[in-house]
Amino acid sequence: MMHRHRRWNTAGLGTLTKSLCFAVLLAAVVVLNAAGEPAAASVGSAVPRVGYRAPDITVKTLTGTEVTLGEQLGTPIFINFFATWCYFCRVEMPHIESLYEEVGDEVNFMIVDIGESRETVTAYFEAEGWTVPAYLDSTGAAGNRYAVRGLPTSFFIDSDGVIRDMVIGAMTEARLRQGIESILSAGSD
Repeated sequence: MMHRHRRWNTAGLGTLTKSLCFAVLLAAVVVLNAAGEPAAASVGSAVPRVGYRAPDITVKTLTGTEVTLGEQLGTPIFINFFATWCYFCRVEMPHIESLYEEVGDEVNFMIVDIGESRETVTAYFEAEGWTVPAYLDSTGAAGNRYAVRGLPTSFFIDSDGVIRDMVIGAMTEARLRQGIESILSAGSD
């Protein structure tokens, strides 16, 4: 029995492949350019990228009061998205608490729990003795606005609402201090 192999006419496939790659690249550039707005744009309209306005979010305090990021402007803001079950969030929390005690009167700290109950977060903060302000994002809407895909994720926002630095993953105290200094020094530029 003889097997026949089909031969494909590959003439022109290189050109087609290059054209498709170019089209995909061009589409990506258009999407990325349209996705964010420069720092001159209004608060709440940009994607979470360094040099762009921070998206506005609404979260709740552990007592149920709604707070928006826009209300915090005028002072540098540190936002840390976390969860009590997150090992790496627990590793960096002592560094966050230490810097909150040191510069909490100069920087608004917003430690935002994604998806957990008020009771769970309150119990965790009380058991650990943390005094840094905790907020609830029970629906995940704030995390979505900041495109949070992993915990912890942190944003350092200057007093004008511009993201100056961001970190995905746990930070050392030195790295956290570097981010805090970037937003404190931004006001003196």
